Amino acid sequence: MKERLQYFDMMKGLAIYMVVMGHVVAFCVRGIDHTLLFKIIACVHMPLFFFISGWFSCRTDKSTGRLKSLSLSKRFLQLMVPLAVVPTLWMWFFPHSGLQSPFHASLSSLWTDFQKYGYWFTLCLFEISVLFLIIAPLLRRYRNIWIESAITAAIWAMLILASECLTTDRFGGTLGGILGIYNVACYWPAFMFGFIASRHREAFAKVTGSGTCRTICIIAMIPLLYYGCYYWEFEALNNAFPQAIYIVNALRHICLAVVAVAIVKPWAEMAFAPQAQTSTRTIASLWAFLGRKSLAIYLLHYFFLFPLGFCRDILTDMHLAFVPMAVFCFLVAACIIACVLTVNVIISKSPLLALLLTGEIPKSIFRKSTGATIKRITT
Repeated sequence: MKERLQYFDMMKGLAIYMVVMGHVVAFCVRGIDHTLLFKIIACVHMPLFFFISGWFSCRTDKSTGRLKSLSLSKRFLQLMVPLAVVPTLWMWFFPHSGLQSPFHASLSSLWTDFQKYGYWFTLCLFEISVLFLIIAPLLRRYRNIWIESAITAAIWAMLILASECLTTDRFGGTLGGILGIYNVACYWPAFMFGFIASRHREAFAKVTGSGTCRTICIIAMIPLLYYGCYYWEFEALNNAFPQAIYIVNALRHICLAVVAVAIVKPWAEMAFAPQAQTSTRTIASLWAFLGRKSLAIYLLHYFFLFPLGFCRDILTDMHLAFVPMAVFCFLVAACIIACVLTVNVIISKSPLLALLLTGEIPKSIFRKSTGATIKRITT
C-alpha cells in the first residue's frame, strides 16, 4: 500500500474550509458578498480540488509502468448518485431554511442552471473524468510533456468553443446550463495540470522547490487574482477578447497549484516528521482529516447554513475590514463543519445513506462484482 500524501489531504481540508467560509458570506449574511474576502475565496478554493483530482488520476501499473484508466463506475457512484439526491433535498429544504438567495426552487431550474444549486462541482468533475477517459489511450501512448500539453490545449479549445456556442450568455442557455460546459472549460486546465504534474513529479518538484518559480507564481497571482475578483473592470478586454476569462483563470489555477504545493508540502513534512511537536502534528492532522471528509462536507454543509442577517449591520459598521470578516467567517464555518461531521458519523452507519448523501462507496458493491476490496475514493 502506498503511503498517503498528507499534504494533499491538508490542501483539500484548507480548500473545503474556504468553501464553507465563502458560503457563510454568500448565504448566512447575504448582502456582503461583494467583500474582498469573498472574492478571493471564490477564486482560489475550487481549482485546488481539480488539481488534486488530476494528480490522483495519474495511476500507473506497478509492473509495466503504463497509465491505468479511471474507473468511471466508481466516479459515477461517488459523484452522480449524490448529485441526483442531495440537490433535490436541498431544493426542498431551502425555502424552510430562512436563507436568502436568488435560487428558484424548482426541478427544472435545478437541472438547467449551470450552478446546480451549488452542486455543480460533482457534475463538472464527472464530465472531466469522462473526457480524461476518452483521451487516456493517447496519454498512454505518449509520455511527453509537450504532447500532453498539446492534447490538453486541443480539448480545452473545443470546450471553450462549445461553451460559447451552447450558451446564450456565459452562464445561461438550456443545454449549456444542463451540461455546465462553462465550468468544464474553466477547470479542465487545472485538472490536466494536476495529471501532468503527477506524471512528471521530478520536474514539478523542481518547479515548486525553485525560489525563482515560486516568486514568479506569487507575483503573477496578484494581477490574475485582481482580474478574477473584478473582471467587470476590464470591459474593453472582455469585449475584444471574450476568451480572456478562460485564459486568465487557467493561468491563475496553475500558479495557485504551484504556490499551494510549495507552502503545504513542507508544512506537512515538518508536521508529520517523527520529531514534530504534538501541537504541530495535531493541527496538521485536523486539516488532513477535513480533507479526507471534504466530499461529505461539500455535499452536506448547505443544510447547516443558517441566517445571520442581524450581523450585516455590525459587519458593515466595521467597514468590512478583511481580518474581522475572515475571523467571523472562520468561526461560523467551524460550527457548520462540526455539525456536518457529527451527522456524517450517523449517516456512515448506513452504507446506502452514505452512498446517496456523501458519495461513500460501500465496499460490498465491488467485492461482489470484481472480487476485490475497493478503497474509498476521495476528491
